[in-house]
Amino acid sequence: MYLTAYRQMSKSEETWNANYEALKTYILERGHLPDKHVVTNRSLLNWAKYQRKKSKEGTLDSEKRELFESLLATRSTEHTGGRRKA
Repeated sequence: MYLTAYRQMSKSEETWNANYEALKTYILERGHLPDKHVVTNRSLLNWAKYQRKKSKEGTLDSEKRELFESLLATRSTEHTGGRRKA
């Protein structure tokens, strides 16, 4: 548990934590964000893109922003997420 360790979490905080953990696991296993061409991972990619947007807008809670940005810093920059052209 990352957010609100000292009080009861709201449903949205539980959802955020679950998505954060799923993205963390994905990045640690593969070294990059989910591929937009793989349907099974698209919701996780969309969540990550939305968190990035909120961070840039300044509307993401500071604790969440720090966790999210530190997670993105661990990923490899070699994988672009797109398909390779033949």
